[in-house]
Amino acid sequence: MEDEGFSALKVDGIVTEVGTTRPTFYRRFASVAHLALEIIKKKFGTGTPVDSGSLYQDLLTLQREEVAMFSNPILGKNFPGLLEAIRNDTSLSSLYETQFIRPRRENIARIMNAADKRNEIDVKVVDIDFICDLLLGPILARAFIPVGAPLNDNLAYQTVETVMIIIGAKAHR
Repeated sequence: MEDEGFSALKVDGIVTEVGTTRPTFYRRFASVAHLALEIIKKKFGTGTPVDSGSLYQDLLTLQREEVAMFSNPILGKNFPGLLEAIRNDTSLSSLYETQFIRPRRENIARIMNAADKRNEIDVKVVDIDFICDLLLGPILARAFIPVGAPLNDNLAYQTVETVMIIIGAKAHR
């Protein structure tokens, strides 16, 4: 995964490198894509639960983690192929959604609800799904669409600033 990426992953190569057998591999994983998802989940987790007492700081912490994750060559070399596999495999799609995406989105919802309790925002008027999409979209574009724009800390700031404006909270930059 690290050297050649998802498209080069083959069960025979994996079992040879690890010193196991195909039946052993298939007892644990339904496919190479399931293994790749497991490795990505273990390497990058599901987002750090944060509560600094500031909506802005909490979102910025998460965005910095997302920028770091999508900047990592392991994700860059494997995520596009994994997404194609997810699109074509309902069981893998379900795992991806429940074990990787949903916890990240729930983390953002927790942050928004905590900000509501601190009277920073009115969560009843915030479309949290849209905010999740707004935070992730620019990172995905910079990571996988070759436009020449950097995937860096400034993008984390810009996306958080945009969210703060949209939800009517005070921007900080």
